[in-house]
Amino acid sequence: MIVPDFFTTDPDWAAYAVKHGFPLLPDKDVDRPSLPPLDARSWDFKAIRNANAASEASWSRDHPLSTVGYETFLTDIQVRDGSLCSVKVSWPAKPRLHRQCGSATAPASSSPLPVLFVTHGGGFVQGTHQTEEAWLLWPIYERFDLVIVSVEYRLAPEHKFPTWIEDSWDVLLQLLQDATQFLPANCAIQVNPKTLYLAGSSSGGGISAVLSHLCRDHGIPVSGAILNVPVLCDYREIPPTTPHTKKGEASYEQCIGTFSDSRGLMAVWDMIRPSPEAQPDPFASPLLGNLSNLPPHIICVAGQDPLRDEGLQYAKKLQQQDTPVRLHVYPGVPHNFAQFWELKACRRFWDDLQRGMEWLLAKTEECQKFECTINRR
Repeated sequence: MIVPDFFTTDPDWAAYAVKHGFPLLPDKDVDRPSLPPLDARSWDFKAIRNANAASEASWSRDHPLSTVGYETFLTDIQVRDGSLCSVKVSWPAKPRLHRQCGSATAPASSSPLPVLFVTHGGGFVQGTHQTEEAWLLWPIYERFDLVIVSVEYRLAPEHKFPTWIEDSWDVLLQLLQDATQFLPANCAIQVNPKTLYLAGSSSGGGISAVLSHLCRDHGIPVSGAILNVPVLCDYREIPPTTPHTKKGEASYEQCIGTFSDSRGLMAVWDMIRPSPEAQPDPFASPLLGNLSNLPPHIICVAGQDPLRDEGLQYAKKLQQQDTPVRLHVYPGVPHNFAQFWELKACRRFWDDLQRGMEWLLAKTEECQKFECTINRR
């Protein structure tokens, strides 16, 4: 059996990396230096977050959502321990002739809009609302009329596992119970909480995966999930990709010392779960949980990403459960390639994402028509 080579560096990425001074290592393991592990406990998270926030704030000033026809509203939602989580809600400022769930042409003001619930990336230790706007949401804003709800969950290491999942779940439940508390008083937008999509990148993709499991377990319908380069398994619990995978070909091994250095996420896992339990925790490793009866999925995987193997395995397990899955693999590019808009792979990602969102919406319409037919009998 031939195992596909997703790791070999994409020439377009190589040229971009050289241009911007990003690290590139030879593809052959024999040439790779032996690098020591990292210790996340020594990191200055305040400085990391401040630098990230400054960069994202600058990006947001250059990319106001008004340029893609969206308005926004910030609010705080209380979670189970009384803490407040920032929530950003975005919706189309006026009707547009883009696909909406259930109607391709109905005005946004008269037709309740589907909800896209977003959990941001950042390795559980950083990230803001703006993280996903640059990484995942922009092509969706450009083309679709949705109510997009983003939650800034609390972060590690100040908060213990699984706080970020509990915060996201608490906010989602309140959104589904009463969406009006998430909108300004004068907002004319109607929300259809029964048409719910989940989305996130990296750690946010992992949280979205867990939320889809929780929704299933609590009888909450989910119309689809978009998992972009998701964190789906504690690296110490990842099963072998295939019986044919050779030593050094697993994604965590291949990506040591690359731009998406495996050692960073390994250090975070070591910090947030210093002593993994004997049995895998599905909140940490949804890959190893119950994957039956889940909604249609779009899963995007990067070839030079430590998370590659778990994304591929998750897609395969969903397919084995007869769950509709669109899997997109971008060979030879790093974990966050979709933040570099100049890359050809990023442009393919945008196209795949827009086509995928169309696919999810169409599947939702099919289900609604079927349910309507059943109810009339």
